[in-house]
Amino acid sequence: MTRIYSMVFSLVILLGFSNFTVAQESKVQVLNAGQVAKLDLNGKWSGKRMQYTADKKSIAETFQYEFDLKQEGDIVTGTSTIISASGDFADMKLEGVLIGNKLHFREFEVANAIRPQGKIWCFKSGELSFAKDGDNLKLTGITASYMEIYNYPCSGGITDLTKVDNSANATTLAAITPTATVLEESKINIAAYPNPFVDNADITYNLNSEAKVKVDIFDLQGKLITNLFEGNQNAGNYKLNFDAKSVSTGSGIYIVKMTVNSDVYSNQIVQMR
Repeated sequence: MTRIYSMVFSLVILLGFSNFTVAQESKVQVLNAGQVAKLDLNGKWSGKRMQYTADKKSIAETFQYEFDLKQEGDIVTGTSTIISASGDFADMKLEGVLIGNKLHFREFEVANAIRPQGKIWCFKSGELSFAKDGDNLKLTGITASYMEIYNYPCSGGITDLTKVDNSANATTLAAITPTATVLEESKINIAAYPNPFVDNADITYNLNSEAKVKVDIFDLQGKLITNLFEGNQNAGNYKLNFDAKSVSTGSGIYIVKMTVNSDVYSNQIVQMR
């Protein structure tokens, strides 16, 4: 296990229940899907994992957090390492898939760990955004966490990682000119209720104008589970139902991928088992 201590943590994260804003002194450029497609994600990422309090209104504890990733096309595998201030740690296997400009991931197996007495290590999962921060490439976002069995939710938290070696991405990063100082919120809000769910979840979204829409459900291996809708829709609010009772995938973690004309949006939903 390699422990790389990041000395750079310039993002100041303002907390909220369902969204967040990242502000910082230097300019940040959130990457689009085309820019993300040119990146090499292979290798070490290092930074912080900030764990929420039970009410999700503040940070209870900050951990050192690392990814060691292997990328094959849109599929990402690898390991994560989380280390507490007291030296307790867990090495976990992870898997993920790139959809649009987001990395959807989950940890699914503890490979090696020292567990705090009377506590467990929760599996982290969620979607992470890519951003250029000066010469650095970052992965950041609010990410949920779940118990090792049944997918019962833990408190969740914030993941903020910086790629350790950007040599393979130098040309791509150099071509990106920072134009924003905050992470922009999605133009279309995809939500699911309940989330986590048991058998069924309602997927809701809004359209500001008439568009060609496709809504699919994928697993974290990039496999298409089902198509919920495909066709033209007028401006307005919509609701689709995802029935997971007949789905045989083992993880219980799914990605809602919504294509609106040529733009891609996504959100992660979790089934308790």
